[in-house]
Amino acid sequence: MANENFQDSTQEMLKENVFSCSVCKNLLVAPVMTVENVGDVCHDCFQAKKEENKWNGLPNTRLVAIMKKLSFPCKFQSEGCETELLYEDLREHEKYCICRPIDCLIAKEECEWVGKLVDLFKHFSENHTTCVLNEHCGEYSFEIDPQSLGTVIKLFTHKNRTYILILEKLDEDNSLLHFLKGESNMVVEYTGKSNVFKTKLQALSFDVACEERNGQKIQLSTLKEVMQEDDVIKVVIKPEKCEPKNVNSEITKHLECPVCKDIMRQPIFQCLTGHSICQSCRNELSECPTCRKNFSRENIRNFSLEALIPFVQYECVYRQFGCTSMLLGSEIVEHEDGCTYQMYKCPKCKFEGNFSSCRNHFKVDHAAYLVTGTVYEETINYIFCSNTERYFFEYGNIFKLTYDSRNGYSWCVRILSKYNKHDQYLFTVRVFNKDDAQCYTAKSKWCVDRNARDDNISFSKDSLKAYGNEMTFCYEIQKAGVLSNMKKCEGLSMRLLHM
Repeated sequence: MANENFQDSTQEMLKENVFSCSVCKNLLVAPVMTVENVGDVCHDCFQAKKEENKWNGLPNTRLVAIMKKLSFPCKFQSEGCETELLYEDLREHEKYCICRPIDCLIAKEECEWVGKLVDLFKHFSENHTTCVLNEHCGEYSFEIDPQSLGTVIKLFTHKNRTYILILEKLDEDNSLLHFLKGESNMVVEYTGKSNVFKTKLQALSFDVACEERNGQKIQLSTLKEVMQEDDVIKVVIKPEKCEPKNVNSEITKHLECPVCKDIMRQPIFQCLTGHSICQSCRNELSECPTCRKNFSRENIRNFSLEALIPFVQYECVYRQFGCTSMLLGSEIVEHEDGCTYQMYKCPKCKFEGNFSSCRNHFKVDHAAYLVTGTVYEETINYIFCSNTERYFFEYGNIFKLTYDSRNGYSWCVRILSKYNKHDQYLFTVRVFNKDDAQCYTAKSKWCVDRNARDDNISFSKDSLKAYGNEMTFCYEIQKAGVLSNMKKCEGLSMRLLHM
């Protein structure tokens, strides 16, 4: 009964600004900080003003605990929203409230409409019909020409909710920036005659600005690969169908990182008060985002939470690039090591794309360094000393071959990309003279990880004098258990595997 009386007095307390931020005057956003000579300040305002005003605030945890017991009206009440929710549910509702004011997304000089989100679809249907997508078999589609692309705005409704897709071409890095506004994530497919590129777009709330840091990029070279000889490319939007199965919602709630909102993986760290945080966010912060106390210099692990990880299902880390796999924590890492959607960074420049687009990029921009296939052959003058590098794009990995002949002859092959640790790759060097190919010497080593110590194949110059001034070197990269492709020393690598 006392609780009901307390709830009844909420409106009176709102009128007295008991739960209002002293800066923005809106409902306080947790964690609430009490600042001397200012009052209670919401989290967003405190972060924006603390450096400028040199504020030292204390967390008002008691006030937040009281607010969590109460229901509050939506901040768009004056716009016609009659929703009233518990404090913790209210902010999520306000992100997508159908009564929130919104501008027309078309440039101001073309359309000055301002209205409610609930009326936006009607406005587009009457005034910007080419921007409206209709559903067909649960999908929404349209065509674009990446070569002459500017800004594309498409609006559609799914399950009576409004969604907005915005595409912006960035000339400075030749990429396409994506923004999706709505309540649920969507899968976007770029489809050509024979190729398809998929990516998953994270849904943004309608109050998030369309800035580069909030969008998702796709390199235009990737789309060109999908297009091939086509004039246009088809864009298909589908609802994300990947849903957690057999997961205890209470467990996942406690495994959610308070900063990035992803489900935490090993290692999980905690502050001295006991609040947990994921590794990547811990590396970026010096104080706990929940209690605002400094982290201990020693990284304190939360082994109890880590013990739950094998029993929780995780989305693949490459979900934003199109992977829809969801696996238990005991299986997800192995999947991600070999995921076909993982992105590759060009080792020669800043380009980034999936495996095939990165390999095609190398063909165009770094052809002198690219080896096609698993076997590479070159002739070297005994007297001439040099050092060089070559790159193999095979077995879904990027291999870097480095060669140094300043002090003898030495080679090393590193695997630059993230690869399945259960796979092993053998690198073989065979030296011979073309006048007598039956006389040769060969050595093999396992390819090493990019961060491992050098494990070189080496020959002294004296040991190779018998092959004359013009020596031919034949290199091969071979996956363990796969028959060799090196025609001139057929079977050699297989014998070396069993030595």
